[in-house]
Amino acid sequence: MTQDAVDWAELEFRGTPGFNQRLQKRLVHTAAALATRPQGTLPHRFTWAELKGAYNLIHATHQPDAIQEVHRHNTRERAVAVDGPVLFIHDTTQLDFSTHTAVADQLGPIGDGADCARGFLQHNSLVVDPEANRLLGLIHQQTFLRTPKPDGETRAARYQRPNRESQVWLRGIEAVGRPPEGKMWVHVGDRGADLFAAMATARRYGTHFLIRLAQNRSARGVEADSDDVTHLMDAARGVEAVTTTTVKVASRGGRPSRVAIVQVGAIRLAIRSSKADPMWRHEPAVELTVVRIWEKDPPPDVEPLEWILGTDLLDHSPAALLRYQSWYEWRWRTMEEYHKAQKTGCRIEDLRFETAERLLTAIALYSVVAVRILQLRWQRDECPDAPAESVASAEELEVLQLVRPGKPIVTVKHFVDRVAGLGGFLGRKCDGRPGWQSLWRGYQRLADILLGYSCAKTSHSPKFKRSG
Repeated sequence: MTQDAVDWAELEFRGTPGFNQRLQKRLVHTAAALATRPQGTLPHRFTWAELKGAYNLIHATHQPDAIQEVHRHNTRERAVAVDGPVLFIHDTTQLDFSTHTAVADQLGPIGDGADCARGFLQHNSLVVDPEANRLLGLIHQQTFLRTPKPDGETRAARYQRPNRESQVWLRGIEAVGRPPEGKMWVHVGDRGADLFAAMATARRYGTHFLIRLAQNRSARGVEADSDDVTHLMDAARGVEAVTTTTVKVASRGGRPSRVAIVQVGAIRLAIRSSKADPMWRHEPAVELTVVRIWEKDPPPDVEPLEWILGTDLLDHSPAALLRYQSWYEWRWRTMEEYHKAQKTGCRIEDLRFETAERLLTAIALYSVVAVRILQLRWQRDECPDAPAESVASAEELEVLQLVRPGKPIVTVKHFVDRVAGLGGFLGRKCDGRPGWQSLWRGYQRLADILLGYSCAKTSHSPKFKRSG
C-alpha cells in the first residue's frame, strides 16, 4: 500500500482507457475521497462541487470494467512479481437493492426461496500472496443479473444454455490468463466451483486449482494396478489420516468460535466430464489429489467439521496436505472480509443511482476502494510492527497523535487501532481486532479532523487574507 490516499488513487486509476484528462483527474479525486471517507452517503463525503463532479463521472462512464482496468493490470503485475505460489480466490456474493424502488424493474432475483429480494449477483476474483500474507488486489469482477432457470429444463438442455450461472467460474479463470514460465498460480474456489469445466479450464491455461468438492461423481484410481470405478466422496471418506492439525472455526449465527482438532488424509483419483455436457465430454480425464480434512471427535451437539478438497497438484505428502488446507483457509480471510468491506464498510447496497447502468459503474469504483481498506486491516494483523509511515501520511500521524494522545504512533498496529479508537474501539485485551464499523467511523472522523486542521493552518498562513 502507498501511504497517501491520493498517491494510491493515482496508482490504481490514472491511465484509465477512454477517459480524457478531465475525467482522469475527476476519477482520481473521487477515488481518493472515497478512500479517506469510506462510510456514509456521497453528500457526506463531498462538497457540492465535488459531488457534482462525482455524479458527472458516474453518468459519463458506461463501461464499469474500464473503471477497474488499471487496478486489475497492476494486480496482475504484482502477481507476476511473486516468486512463490499465488492464490486466485473466486467467490460469488449477492448485492441486495430490494428497497431501491426506482430501479426495481432493472434488477434480477437474488437469494433462495420465494422471497422478492432483487439485486445483482457479483463474482469476485481476488489475488493473494500466501507466503508474504499480502492481498495483491482484485483481478476480475462480474456483476450481473440472475437469469431464472426455464421451467422443465432438462439436464442436457442446461448444458446447452450459454448464460447459466456456473459460467462465472470459467470466466474468472480465463480472465486471470496464463502465468509466466515457472510461476505457480492456483485457483481457489468453494463448492460452487466443483465443475469439471472449471478444473479443465484451469489446466488449459497452465494454472492449478484447489476446489472444495461436493459432487459424489464417478471416479477411478490413478495407480497402475487400479482401474476400479468408485464414487469420489465415498472414496475420500475411506482414507486414513496421515497427520493431525487444527482449524479455526469462526463464530456464525450465534454459534461461538472454536478450534477444531482435525485429521488429514488423501487419495489420488481421476474424473471425467459428464457425457451430457457437449462442450467437455471429449476432454481427457483430470487427475485429482483428493484431500479429506475431518473432525473425528467434535464437542457434544456440534456438527463435525469436514472439508473434501480437490487439486491437480501431485504432491500428497503430509506437508503438502497441510499447505493445501492453509491455502483453502485464505478464502475466509479474503472473500468473507472483502464482502464485509463492500457492504458493511463502503455500504455499496445503499447506493441510489437512478439506473442499473450507473449503479454498476459506482459499484465497480467502490469495489476497488474496498480492496484498499481491507489491505490496511490486513497489514494491522499480518505486519503489525511495520512502520506507520507505510500506511499513513505524516499529516495523518501528526493529527491522530494530537486527538488520540498516548504513546507515539510508530507501527501499523498503533495507527489502525488509534484510528478505530476514533470510531469507538476501546482496544482492551478482550476486544481483539477492530471491527469494520469502528474502523470506518474512525476514518470518517479522521478525515473531518484533517480538513479542519488544514483549514486552520491555511488561515494562519501569511498568504491568507481574511475578507470583510
